[in-house]
Amino acid sequence: MNVYYAGGLILGAVVWIVCAVYAYQNAPRLGRNAWLWAIICVIFGPLGLMVLFVLPRHEPVAGSAHAKQTHKSEQEALYEVPKKKH
Repeated sequence: MNVYYAGGLILGAVVWIVCAVYAYQNAPRLGRNAWLWAIICVIFGPLGLMVLFVLPRHEPVAGSAHAKQTHKSEQEALYEVPKKKH
């Protein structure tokens, strides 16, 4: 009596891949490395995704779309008006 669980294996693989994609998209927003967390979620699945969201946030990774641009050009710094102290 052979029983094949192909449907369950396919569903599990889809859940694991969806977790990895979701971690890849949200890791930079949380200040984490996107590729590293995608690989972690491929290995551990939903458990890795839960760990990603439970860990405290870091500053966004430099070079990502979520990183803040804080440096000013020399021209902007030259003409910046100092704030008055009351």
